[in-house]
Amino acid sequence: MYSTRTAITMSLKDLLDKLSDLDIFNYYLGKVKLGKLINSPLRSDDRNPSFAVFKGKNNLLFKDHGSGEAGNALKFIKLYKGINSREGLERELLRIVRHANPNQVIKSNTYSTTNFNTDIGIVRQPFTDVDKQYWKQFHIGIDTLKKFQVFSIKYFLCNRVVQGTYKESSPMYAYKVYDKFKIYRPLASKYTKWRTNLTNRHVQGLAELPREGGNLLIITKSLKDVMCLYEMGYYAIAASSETTFIPDDILKSLRSKWKQILILYDRDKTGINKSRIYSKQYKLDAFLVHKKFKSKDISDAVKSNGYLLVKKWLNETLKKYD
Repeated sequence: MYSTRTAITMSLKDLLDKLSDLDIFNYYLGKVKLGKLINSPLRSDDRNPSFAVFKGKNNLLFKDHGSGEAGNALKFIKLYKGINSREGLERELLRIVRHANPNQVIKSNTYSTTNFNTDIGIVRQPFTDVDKQYWKQFHIGIDTLKKFQVFSIKYFLCNRVVQGTYKESSPMYAYKVYDKFKIYRPLASKYTKWRTNLTNRHVQGLAELPREGGNLLIITKSLKDVMCLYEMGYYAIAASSETTFIPDDILKSLRSKWKQILILYDRDKTGINKSRIYSKQYKLDAFLVHKKFKSKDISDAVKSNGYLLVKKWLNETLKKYD
């Protein structure tokens, strides 16, 4: 076993050596039963179980009888995540290895926005007019940002080296989760939008929940959605990243305090698939933002359709859990 300070630089071959085919399928599908037909995770319209993982001659294979797609675990990852490059595949395999080995600090040869061992520091500044306008789109006020430890920052540092600076054309925020940070640059490219040293134990919004619990808790996929739901009068949390879920022991504790726990993930291929998997695995009800809003998540729905309209829909949708 490697110590928590050990850094391992891994190629695609190295990553595959640390994973079995079953590790990969279990990561996306929950505990897989070989040969059992399930609803296809590759298609959102599959209402009749038509997908199975089974033993091949030398490895595990999948078959989607509805679409005809079939292949090994790597092909499944590419189809499921829409990956079409070696670098993208390495990043995804790295996430799975980290999930299976949470105490190792593992680096790939490709760029990664996540490194649990990185020391991230920030220099805060007052919220600017640009900041206020950005968050106002989602009906998220300054008081809510402060409650959830969201800061406007002049710049941030990784291991004492400045990595990014604030610009009005590209504002920058830090989410503080316990002793770690997640840096968010909403207008940057997808490769520089996020930088984080959160682990899967850093559940966003958890520290802000009432200690005694309550009637209804929503598990969503981002702190922005957590804050948007809070503005509507609902408590919510989000895992540290979109590739992880709430750790089992934390979820068990939450179940003892909250009468109902629901899942609200994105209305897109990945979100629908993850929602279905986690709902089945943890026996939690799941729902999506209504398609009439033409938005993938609650914050985008507010931005495009207005706070009052979305809140009215949400209240009506959740009325049965009162």
